[in-house]
Order: sequence, then C-alpha cells, then structure tokens
Amino acid sequence: MADFLYKGVVDWFLEQMSQGKLAPGDKMPSLRKLAKQLELSLNTVIHGYDLLAEEGWIESRPKSGYFVCHKPSVKHAHVLAGDKVVQFGEALSKKMPWSALSHRAAMVDQSDEFLIASVKQGESDLPILGKGHLAVREAVSEHLRKVAINVHPSHIWLGRSPLSMYTQAVQTLTDRGDAVLVITPCDPRLTSTLINLGRQVFTLAAGERGVDLDEAVRCMRDDAIKLVVFPSQFAFPSGSEVSNLSLRRWLAILQHVAIPAIEWDMTSHLGYKASTLMTYKSLDDKNQVVYIGGVESKGVDRNAAWCIPGQYTDLEGALLSADLALSDPQQQALMDALQSTQRQSLVRRARQIWSVAEKSKSILEAALGNTVRFASCKGGLTLWLQLDQALTDAQMTQLLAKHRHGIVPGYYLSAQNDADHWLAVNVTYDAIDKLALQLSSFVKASKVADTIESDCAEALSQVETEPDMADVSSTAPQTSESETSGVLLEPSDFELDDVMLKEGETETELDARQSVTDDSALPADVESDAPPESESNEEKTSKTVYNPMLDLINHDFG
Repeated sequence: MADFLYKGVVDWFLEQMSQGKLAPGDKMPSLRKLAKQLELSLNTVIHGYDLLAEEGWIESRPKSGYFVCHKPSVKHAHVLAGDKVVQFGEALSKKMPWSALSHRAAMVDQSDEFLIASVKQGESDLPILGKGHLAVREAVSEHLRKVAINVHPSHIWLGRSPLSMYTQAVQTLTDRGDAVLVITPCDPRLTSTLINLGRQVFTLAAGERGVDLDEAVRCMRDDAIKLVVFPSQFAFPSGSEVSNLSLRRWLAILQHVAIPAIEWDMTSHLGYKASTLMTYKSLDDKNQVVYIGGVESKGVDRNAAWCIPGQYTDLEGALLSADLALSDPQQQALMDALQSTQRQSLVRRARQIWSVAEKSKSILEAALGNTVRFASCKGGLTLWLQLDQALTDAQMTQLLAKHRHGIVPGYYLSAQNDADHWLAVNVTYDAIDKLALQLSSFVKASKVADTIESDCAEALSQVETEPDMADVSSTAPQTSESETSGVLLEPSDFELDDVMLKEGETETELDARQSVTDDSALPADVESDAPPESESNEEKTSKTVYNPMLDLINHDFG
C-alpha cells in the first residue's frame, strides 16, 4: 500500500508533464503544499520526490527547492580533445576580429534587470580613479573565496570592461609576433584580440577530460610559446568543469617552463549545482597567472570586471593608464550583485539561468530531434550543440541575419576540422523557439537535398553502366545485300570487252558469255547462295533452264 502511495506522486508528476502544466526548468511545488494537495503524508511525498530525482526527472537545488529537469532522448555529444596544436586559417583570421565583436551579445547575459546602476538625484556620476572602493574590492575578495582564490583586496583592480583588461595584459606580457597558446573552444574575443595585436595564435582543443598535456608541452618547447590563455570553469561555450587534477598538472607545467598565463573567468559563478570549485588561480603559488573575472550583460555600461595582476607589476601601471575605473553607481551595483541576499544577486541569477537552460534544451530537442546532440555541460550561459550535418554558407547567413545575438558558429570558437558542425546557443536568448524552428527547416531542407543528390547519383551510375546502342549499331557488320550491291558496282569487277560484241558474234552468244563472266565474278558469300554441289540430280532437273530455241520456235510458228 505504501509503495502505491509513493507511485501516486510519480503518477501525478507524469500527468502534469503530459498536460503541459510542468515543463523543464519549472519549480516543483513545495513538499508540504503537494502533501496537502494530494492528501498524503509529508514522508510519502518526500519519498516520491526522491524517486523522481533518482530517475532524473527533478533535481534539488540548495535553498531553492526542487526543479524539473530536461530528460534528454538523444545521445550526448562527445567533446574530444585535439591530438595536435592547430591554427586558424588565414581567411578566417582576417574577419574574426569583426565577427567576434558582432557576436558579443550572444556571449553575455541578456537580462535587462542586471547590474543596473542607479544614480541618486543631485549625485554626480564620476569615475573613481585607481583600483576602486575598498568596500567593493572586499566584496569581490569574498566572492572569489567560493572558487578557492584567497587574495587580499589590495591586490584587486576593478574595471568596467574585462576585454580591455585582457588587452592590457596581453600587451604587457608579450610582444608583437610572439606565439600564444590558447585552450579552445573559447570566447572568440580571446583569439581575435591576439590576432589584432599581431600575436601568433596556436590552439589546442580540450575534451571532456581536459587537453593532451604531452602535446601542450611539445608546443611550448618547439613553438616558443610566450603566453598561455585558459578559459576558466564553465567557460563559454562548452560549460565544462575542469578537474582538480588537470588544474594541478597545468600549474606544474607552467612553473617548470616559467611562462605567464591568463585565466579568463566570466562564468565560474554560473554552476548548475552547488559544489566546491577550484580555478587555475586557486593553485597559483608563484603568482604566474593573471586572473580576469567579471560580470557582463547586454546593455551599455552594464559590465563589471576585476583583475589580479599577480607578480606582474607593469600590468598595474597599464591598468591605471587605461582609465578603466568604475563610477560610484556602477560599483554599488556590483556590490549588490555579489550579495546573495539581494534580489539581483549572482547566486539567484545562476538559478534562473539553469532553469532557462533546461527549457532551451527541451525546445531545441523537440524541434531538431535526433539531428542534434548536446555536450554535457555543468554550468555557464550556453548550450554547445553538434549537428549531424553542417549548415551551408547560405543557411548560416540567413540564420545570423535573424539570430546573431543568440548564436555563435563553431568555427569562430575552435580551429578543429569539425568545428562547422558545432553551434553555441545562448540560453538567455529570448527567441529560442524561433531559432529552433529555423534550424529545423534547414535540417529538413538538407535531408531533402541529400536524398535527391543520392538518387541522381544512383541513376547516373546505372546509365553509365548500360551499353551505348549507337555504338553497337555503328560497329555492326554490313548486310550481305549492301555488300553484294557494292561489289556489283565496282568498275574493277568487269572489262569493257565483256560487254562488247566480238566480230561474227551474235547477241545470244554475248548473253551466254556474260552469264559465265558474272558467275565467276560473284564473291564468296554470294556464291554460297547457289545450290550446293551435293544437291541431287532430281533437284537440278526440276529447275527451269533457258533454251534459246524456244524463242525461235515461238517467233516462227506463233
């Protein structure tokens, strides 16, 4: 009986899903509310929720309750590590800087209610020179402890643009023409900025379990790498989590080769599950890693960034000269976002993004079916999806014309051969359903085109294998009748004397002589038409033989 009651909670949940009253990303009713609604005990409902969680239907989030998960019906996409270092093509490198900036909205949070700087009446909106207010830097220092970064507030620099801080770091740590190793897939602004500044960009693709460290060491040694750029936890676009083992191995390599590194961290606060995280900077005992973090949104002046220069004091001078300081209202908005109790806090926004991500997966999978696979992500702003067939240039142009702020093509994020099969989709994009429909139409059109092409190729192969009838008829031997007529018309087959009367010869004698001559001149195939010599005498005598005396008798006696 008790088991039946537990299953009653499951049946209620499945009924709500089938009727559309619950969808992936929605919050489940509280335990007490559902117990009262179904007239069940609290323990029975708790057990029912546990059963749903074990099956992957719902998920418990700390201090938030239970949420409906998207249960995928398609296979996960396997993100494979690259076996060698590659570079972007020359043609793509030329247009990447402009393209990366044009896709900026697809790489940031598109919420309109985030990092809003409110200016009080009568208060001037003036920037604060230097590192920023101490209270705000203390809030940032407290926030970084969540990713195991212990840093004193005096070592933190605040700014209004993380990309500007990244540019200053690259210019300080490297010279024009230097080689830089970038771990991909990553934010395309990282690689495009390096290309703009005249650096040689080498990329190494990371898989679900990190990168090929042997290839990384070989590249550092053979290609004279001067700087390494790391995307941090849950980085754009894959949203994968870097294991602690990979972090430790990378730091050991950096210390051995004595090469500086930059860690780009815009998403470590967007984990889908509450867990203890570490970053590259967390294990940086030698201060070789320049840490750049922050929060970006779609609106103008709705960004905030922080930088830990590490041992590179020249970078502090560059940041000061770049005049990147936040104004008073902007610093206050950043402080509010870092407080978990505030309405627009980063913690609450992370929960909202997880819910939106589950809904986006459900919409895309329903529209595309088995033609799409999603990489297994643990956080971040995007879905990293793989299509069975790459979109054509014309299809991608049409897609970007309508949804440039929602997607980024994979070939901007990675230099791997299959990059054109991948697509990064921002889960906060407000037109996911329209994007899914257009992608679905392109996939169907590609299937139809492939079917027609395969049918035409099969028909063409069948035609090529059939013999050409014109060639057969042209090579066929001539008929015996034409050959015979051709022989009779040859002038070399008779003499003039054969057709002229000789002296004292009658016309009857001439006809008899011509008959003998013609019989001897016939070819072998014509002679074969005559009766063979083996014919019986009866057959020979039965045939009519011309006798000239009959004409004479008929003439004389009528």
